[in-house]
Amino acid sequence: MIIQAGFDFQILARPLIVQEEKLYPRLVVIGLDAEMQLESIRIVTESFEGSLNPFQDAILEDLDLEGSKYFAIAHAGIWAEDDYFDEQPILAEAKLLSEAAASEGILMIGHFGIDETGYMSAGPHSYFDLYATEDDLPDTMTHWVHSRFGQCG
Repeated sequence: MIIQAGFDFQILARPLIVQEEKLYPRLVVIGLDAEMQLESIRIVTESFEGSLNPFQDAILEDLDLEGSKYFAIAHAGIWAEDDYFDEQPILAEAKLLSEAAASEGILMIGHFGIDETGYMSAGPHSYFDLYATEDDLPDTMTHWVHSRFGQCG
């Protein structure tokens, strides 16, 4: 499975966090290889209380063991949408996680807060090819051109 957009992460993580309209306090990490192919989905904790700090080392160790190049996190709970990003503790912690991962050569390309009504994204949620980034994400849209699934008839 090739991950083409941020909302793909939300689709993968949502069933692990919201089941039968009930929110479970989970933190999920999704790892991708260098070609943006799904490598792993893991529930890091079943008791997420709104802080990433206690789980940063576990997240980084797991991604390194799997050989991931890119990753996203998703967790129960959304942040206030009218506050500034730098005033949100969860977003500040996610920035620190992203920086720690980048120092190990792993790029965080998604952060989602999920609840019963929807989700919030602190990163790209559309197709990655639409974003101009310095991260040199692979051109995922071209995979479909060469795929037998990308052709009709």
